[in-house]
Formats: sequence, C-alpha cells, structure tokens
Amino acid sequence: MTETQKIAYNTLAQIIGKALTIFFALIGFGLMTRYLGQEGFGYFTTIYAFLAIFGILVDLGLQMTTTKLISDPKENESLILSNALTIRLVTSIIFLSLAVLVGIFLPYPKIVKIGMAVAVIGFIAAALTSTLTSFFQKNLKMQQIAAAEVLAKIIYLILTIVVIRLDLGLLGILAAAILDSVLIFAFSLTFAKKIVKLKLSFDPKIWQKIFQTTWPIGLTIALNLIYFKGDIFIMSLIKTPEEVGLYGAPYKILEVLINIDYLFLGLILPLLATAVALSDLNKLKIIIQSTFNFLIILVIPMIFGGYFLGVPLMVLMAGPEFAVSGKIIKILFLATGAIFIAGLFGYVVVALGEQKKMIKFYALNAFISIIGYLIFISLYSYWGAAWMTVFTEVFILFTAAYIMHKKIKFLPNLILAGKAIVASLIMSIPFYFLPDLNFIILICLGTLVYFTALYFLKGFDKKTILEIVNIKNDKIN
Repeated sequence: MTETQKIAYNTLAQIIGKALTIFFALIGFGLMTRYLGQEGFGYFTTIYAFLAIFGILVDLGLQMTTTKLISDPKENESLILSNALTIRLVTSIIFLSLAVLVGIFLPYPKIVKIGMAVAVIGFIAAALTSTLTSFFQKNLKMQQIAAAEVLAKIIYLILTIVVIRLDLGLLGILAAAILDSVLIFAFSLTFAKKIVKLKLSFDPKIWQKIFQTTWPIGLTIALNLIYFKGDIFIMSLIKTPEEVGLYGAPYKILEVLINIDYLFLGLILPLLATAVALSDLNKLKIIIQSTFNFLIILVIPMIFGGYFLGVPLMVLMAGPEFAVSGKIIKILFLATGAIFIAGLFGYVVVALGEQKKMIKFYALNAFISIIGYLIFISLYSYWGAAWMTVFTEVFILFTAAYIMHKKIKFLPNLILAGKAIVASLIMSIPFYFLPDLNFIILICLGTLVYFTALYFLKGFDKKTILEIVNIKNDKIN
C-alpha cells in the first residue's frame, strides 16, 4: 500500500469510526439527560468539570509533546512512548487523588463527592489513552483508536440502557462512563503493543527531555482549561444544580465537536513540525492556509446553523426539559468556532517552538475569565458564563495569531471565509422560513444549500484536502 493509499485509508477509517463513536455517544447522552433530569445531570457535570480542573495538572501537554518528539526520525519511538505513559500514570494518580481530597471540603452533596472518587478511575484511563493517541497519529493508525472507541461506546450504550432499566441512579451512570474510558484505553493499548514495544519506564534523560519540551505547553493548556472549565466549577458553587445541568448539556455537544477538531489537528501537527524542522517556510504556509480553509468551511455554517437550530438540536439530543440549553448553545457555538481556529494557530506556535510566548496571554486570559465568571455568573447565571466563554476563546484566537504572525510574518487569507459567510447566509433562508420542518430534513436541506452555494461561489476548493495529502505523501521534500 502506497503512502497516499495509507493516508486515504486512515482518513476514511477515522471519519467512519468517529462518526459511529459520536452517534453512540450522543444516544447515550440523550438517554442520560432524560434519565437524570436537570438536577442529576447538573451533578454529573459538576463531577466531571471539577476533576477536569485537576486533570489540567495531569495533562502537562504530553500528547502534543509526544507527537512532536516521536515525529523526529532521530528519536526512539518505543522509549519516548514508554516514558511518556509512565509520566502520565504517575501524575494522574498524584493530582487526581488530590482532587478527591479537596472535593471532600467543598459544599457539594455526598453523592457528588462519592462520584468524584469513583470517576478518578475513568480520568486516569482517559489520560493514558491521550498519550497513546500520539503514536496512532504519527503512524497513520488512527483507524485502530477509532475502532477502540467504537467498541467501547457500544458497550457503554448497552450499560447505560441497563443502568436506566435497573434504575441505578447517578452512580450507575458514572460507572458506565468510567468503564467506557477504561475499555478505550485497554483496546488502544492492545493495538499499540502489536506494533511497538511498551512498558513502564523511568529514563532520567528521557523524562528531562520530555519535561523541558512540555512544561510551557502544559502550562498554557492548564491556563486554557482553567477558563474553559472554570465557568462550570464556579457555577456549581454559587448556582443550583439545575442551572449547572442546563449549561452543561450544550457543553457536552460542543466537546464532541472540539474533540473532532483536535483529532484532526493532531494529524496536522507532525506535518507542521516536519516543515519547521526542515526550515521549509513555504510548505509551512501552505499547510496553515489549507488547514485554515478546511476549518473555515466547517466553522462558519456551524455558527449560522446553530443560531437557527440550537433549540431543536438540544430538544432532540437532551429532551424538552433542556430547551433552554438550545438558546445557550447558540452563544457557545461562537466560542467553539474560535476554538477551532485558535487550535490551528496554537499548534503552529507549538511546532515553531514559540509556546513559551503564549504563557503570558493564557495567564492574563485565565485571570480575566475567572473574575468575569464570578461577576457575570452571579448576575446572569448561564448567560453570563456563555458570553464570557466567547470572550476568552476569541482572546486566545487573536493572541495565537499574533505570535504566529510575529514569527513567520504570515496570516491565512480570508477569501474563502467571505465566501463561506455568503453561502451560510443563503443556507439560513430555509432555516428562517421553514422553522417547523423536521429537524433532520432541515439539516440535510441546509447542508445541500450551503455546499451548493459555496460551489457556485467558487469556494469549494478540492485543494483544501489534496494539498494536505500531497504534503504528507511528499514527506515535505
């Protein structure tokens, strides 16, 4: 199989696998919200948001660092991965145990505190899986981790149905979610060990190399997630669990989209890193522009479509009890769009080795956001949280663009963005005039109208994908 065929197969398998994973996950989400209701789902959201804050300390930017290091032909892939996994395991146990200890002293109900202690197992498994993802991304084996996710999600969905039938409550739902994470790790590790030798390792030189590379990335991710999860954490302390549930529901939908974005960008990072390593600035700019174009084609109609279809989307996904969440998600789609583009620029900054320069911006953003969340959540509840989230994500988008431009004197052109906006406005016509049409039919109609309009505007450019494939195929010669 040629390199191009491998890329095509890997991409197709990844798309199919991710589509199936999302399908099963969203069914599980819908069952969960309908079963738990606003209060129960608020507790579930609080547990995961709180542990995610401590998960920040676990992350350390290891996935990006590992991907970058193993993309270097001079590095020992097995040695890097084994040590990275060991670092991840040690930090997970330390910081997530600390989370449980801190949670005991917070004013949460007993069920939430028990849930935190139990959910730690799933967080550790997920942290280890993210490190293995670097290996699959670099070796164009994402179909294997996609298969692991699909198998785990099928089992998770079955368990969720069993939990609801037996009425096992919040802890039963948590147990199903935890097993999902554990199974994904178990399947991924099994697949990886068939290709590369892995074991728990402590090599001081490797640990030093990883920490030297990863600490600025880890710090920026930590500051990033403080404001990304800080809203739900603050809301859980000063507002009702019902409000947390209403705000947390659209977050679950958007996290799916954001994970897809970073999965895609994870495939782009090795290309960026190789272009930088070879000092091929022209190739680097081509990758940035092509990836930007691809993301813009998705982001702009997502924002427009979310404005018109937010409420029916959340009613369909979470049930009528979460209709208010549909109004919240309209705002959060703006933040999601900013995250998509900022993710690309952030990965370019990492590839350029300029991540230390982002630290001051992440620190400033975290400081402003926490103050903003405290003020606006207390005054406007989830509305204040949603708009503050938009501000924080747009701030990071512009600062990452600034650092990238300062280093390589390049920003993507916005020609395609303008065409995508026009096509999205045309797409909005049926949404506006046919609001009572079946949701699925509206989505299909809107998608058809959008891509048709974009084609006639000469914005549907095949080179958006082909250039990326050719870059990889040519090994950036």
